[in-house]
Amino acid sequence: MKRSLTLICTCLLAQTAFAAEPFPLTRDEYKMFKHYQSAIDDPRVQKMKPEARLAAIARDAHYKPKELQAAVDKGEAAGDLKARCEQGIKEAIDAGALKGLSGKIEADLAEEHGVAYVQWLNENPDKLAPEACVAARAGIDGCPLVSSVQVWAQDKANPKARVFQALISATAADKIKTDKLKDFAETRYIRLFEKVKSVKNGDDLSAESGTPTAKP
Repeated sequence: MKRSLTLICTCLLAQTAFAAEPFPLTRDEYKMFKHYQSAIDDPRVQKMKPEARLAAIARDAHYKPKELQAAVDKGEAAGDLKARCEQGIKEAIDAGALKGLSGKIEADLAEEHGVAYVQWLNENPDKLAPEACVAARAGIDGCPLVSSVQVWAQDKANPKARVFQALISATAADKIKTDKLKDFAETRYIRLFEKVKSVKNGDDLSAESGTPTAKP
């Protein structure tokens, strides 16, 4: 009970801290920015006059030109989004219940649908579900640009042994309320994840190694 309360309290503190530092782009603005970056190199767009390119891209993608321009301006001014995301996720992890237990953290922002990869070290298989929820929240709180979060855990006592892995969409992860982990982590919230494999469920992860793929 004490451990569960600590998990909930530390997660609430982490959410409060991150709410005070809004990210420079929303997820939708990031998708628009990435779409623009990809479209601007299209030979057909390059043949247009420079001043006509953004409007053409907006029209083709069914964006409003002013909104696309705003997203491009924000994206270009934001600097290294990948580094910023990875630092944000690490800070979210270290500010919460998984402090000192984080493993590999990576933000793949190569495409419009970004993916956060969050690994942690598990000390108790009974905590895998709530810890997966914490890792998923850290992924979207630290990098609100991503469309999905891939989480996985290794046994802290035997780091080569995989004990959990799953994928969750950002929309689903946003439904996780850290003050409700005690009641819903192993029932309602775990159902928000896809491709769940857990030693707690008797799944064999002995062949799993490296970073799990977030691709279908």
